[in-house]
Amino acid sequence: MNHWKINNMTNRNLLIQQNENDVSIVEPLNNGSFKILSEFKLNTPCLPINTYDDQLYVSINFKNEEINIYNKSNE
Repeated sequence: MNHWKINNMTNRNLLIQQNENDVSIVEPLNNGSFKILSEFKLNTPCLPINTYDDQLYVSINFKNEEINIYNKSNE
């Protein structure tokens, strides 16, 4: 996943975490923990992207290895 292009079009400080084929988009919190905002699997592109933040829109292009993250209010 190191070669993927990540486009964070929000003003939020977001991080990408990967554990084997599981990928999470997280937001660091002030207490040192992380809030999981979205999750998907690298090895199964047909599965949906699970997004837990109502203000966030995530699109993934597996062919181009690109993740786009937007605020829904910017659409």
